[in-house]
Amino acid sequence: MIRKLLISLVILLCFSCGSNDLVTPSSIVLKVNGCFIKSESDVRICLDSVFNDSRCPKGLDCVWEGNATAAFTLRKNQVNKSFNLHTNTKFQNDTVVEAISIKLINIIPYPTAKDSITSSEYKAEISVVVN
Repeated sequence: MIRKLLISLVILLCFSCGSNDLVTPSSIVLKVNGCFIKSESDVRICLDSVFNDSRCPKGLDCVWEGNATAAFTLRKNQVNKSFNLHTNTKFQNDTVVEAISIKLINIIPYPTAKDSITSSEYKAEISVVVN
């Protein structure tokens, strides 16, 4: 009985761990110049760059929390759409393009007072949902 229960639990866990499926909310981490590709939907979301990183570095006291901007391109059915999303919630941090909802969750690494970040080190964590 316990063995059947364990086997059922393992099967259930395997089916619940889909890999970046656009049908359900998911978290995807993209490197600069990296893309998420969903070939069966002819969808490609690419992180083009991260710029204007004015987030308050760890180790400093700031008056303003700052903001970083991520530039993306979504390609669907041979059509490219460019858009920017921000880390600061006072600015746009989500969008809907071609019936696909995209939300910026985080940009990493977070700046520190001691180290600078090169453009190639940036990554953006996004969630993607098809409406």
